[in-house]
Amino acid sequence: MKRSAWFLLFVIYMAFIALGFPDALLGSSWNLVRIDLDVALGGLGLMTLTTYVMSTLTTFNAPRLLRVLSTKVIVFFGMLIIAVALIMISLVDHYYQILFFAIPLGLGGAAIDVSLNHYLAAHYKATHMNFLHSFYGVGVTLGPTVMAVALERGAWRLGYLWVGVILMVMAGLMLLSFPLWKEEAVDDRSDRHAPLSLKTMFKTPGARVSVAVFLTIVFLESLGGLWMASYMYETRGVDYVTAALFTSTFYFALTLGRFGSGFLAFKIRSEGLIVGGEVLILLAGILLFALNGGLIVSLISVALYGLGCAPVFPNLMFLNSERFEPKHLSKIMSLQMAIGYMGFGILTPLAGLWFDRISLHHFPVFVVLGAGVLLVLTHQFFQAAPAKRALAKSFKNDVT
Repeated sequence: MKRSAWFLLFVIYMAFIALGFPDALLGSSWNLVRIDLDVALGGLGLMTLTTYVMSTLTTFNAPRLLRVLSTKVIVFFGMLIIAVALIMISLVDHYYQILFFAIPLGLGGAAIDVSLNHYLAAHYKATHMNFLHSFYGVGVTLGPTVMAVALERGAWRLGYLWVGVILMVMAGLMLLSFPLWKEEAVDDRSDRHAPLSLKTMFKTPGARVSVAVFLTIVFLESLGGLWMASYMYETRGVDYVTAALFTSTFYFALTLGRFGSGFLAFKIRSEGLIVGGEVLILLAGILLFALNGGLIVSLISVALYGLGCAPVFPNLMFLNSERFEPKHLSKIMSLQMAIGYMGFGILTPLAGLWFDRISLHHFPVFVVLGAGVLLVLTHQFFQAAPAKRALAKSFKNDVT
């Protein structure tokens, strides 16, 4: 593998660390934030909904954006926007101000997410897609860990400030890396991301059920990331700091699982990794539901949940390149991710409303039901869109 290709992979992986950094901050700090700003438990769901709306708008229009701007430019501005938003959240006095800054968080995150996922699916192998999402896990694990340190000082605002500054530095490094990126010709971008109607997309075999699969896995991931700390705090009697560390455990297991999936992808097909992960999610939900054990049992259950989520999303994303035509790829992926954002933008807030009005004790039930639905939908997707051919990888001589 050429040295320039290694450098490019490093930059891409760093960008996904930046994408993951802010994603679990609010969930891990919400117990203190809602007291400080005098907001109900369910207020976390409205924040999630705001981020979702902006993420969905950005993702659905990503092919248009990719026709105009290169991937590196989109990623740089996405990182910069997120960094500024986090720093501003550290200064808020009212809940509505957090909702306002959720707008750039959704815009920047979705821009990075869809552009890099398409770039990897089109040019790299399954193992690189797994590694990419494992570095997202690095960021999303470090985020609540940084917040836990800030919470020990009783200052959730400090956590947002620290992460915002870190992302500002990462954006600067991204800018310096521009010469490493392979140029994306305007004509090539226009061909790859040409307009495609929703009617045509939904007529593509497997497209409809693939959207439902992405919706479900994003819901399950966001459910664990956003509500794990609150669930442990409310039902297991742990303190703020320990509750935040449960979120860190979930994302640490997610990260570890994706690194492991990257190596397993050399030997096991993506389909096997996906189904294996979904079975682990189901098992974790059953353990959380059936056992009200101590700290160790709870940590094991949470770790299994994270490990189960690990291989599903990245391997589903990679399978797009094997099951859909290249000219349809970016449009179908954008639709999958846009509808997938409904998982945390609508389903997770609805779950939050249920937890707020009825009982947070039902959290494991949502996990079990979601995993069961996911297994059924995944089977239907594999049947509806059988793998016919793999995309020609433009980096096949450089990347191993």
